[in-house]
Amino acid sequence: MNGAAQRFCLLVLAGLIVSQARAEPGDWPPEARPALGRFVGEWDTHTSIRNEGPPVREFQTEGRAVCRKTLEGGYFEFRTSSVPPGQADLQVMTYDVKTGRYQQWVFDSDGYHHEAEGRWDPATSTLTWEGHAEGNTFVIEDHWTAPNRLEWTMKRTAADGRQLQSIKGVLTRSKAR
Repeated sequence: MNGAAQRFCLLVLAGLIVSQARAEPGDWPPEARPALGRFVGEWDTHTSIRNEGPPVREFQTEGRAVCRKTLEGGYFEFRTSSVPPGQADLQVMTYDVKTGRYQQWVFDSDGYHHEAEGRWDPATSTLTWEGHAEGNTFVIEDHWTAPNRLEWTMKRTAADGRQLQSIKGVLTRSKAR
């Protein structure tokens, strides 16, 4: 891990400690708990990635994921790995009582990382995350189509408005919580 990634990890950990101290899960409004709780369990993953290039590149990945509550239930740790091994990521999610928004931190085995804020729409069962990374913006939509199926998309956009990447994924629960 390079120096910049190490500093980013330390900043995220410090942020996690500070936010844990100010908001216990019991302080979360009732509507905030179910959105993140949906992630808990074991999952099979399928992802289609399209990089706009040039040149345009498209590829598919398969994998497994596990999500657990951590730090006394104040955070949700979501880990994925590809099958066969080679790619992995760690996603940490929580709810910030002060801002009324969900928080997400993502790190992957290639050194990519981002921080995002999210909002839950119970009418559509969708958790929408927005953030900035590497000078670009992104939007992730986690849409629950059934209790054991999550369909998600991610769109990365350059500062000049060009679409850089689109990702579509499906998670199917393989083992109950």
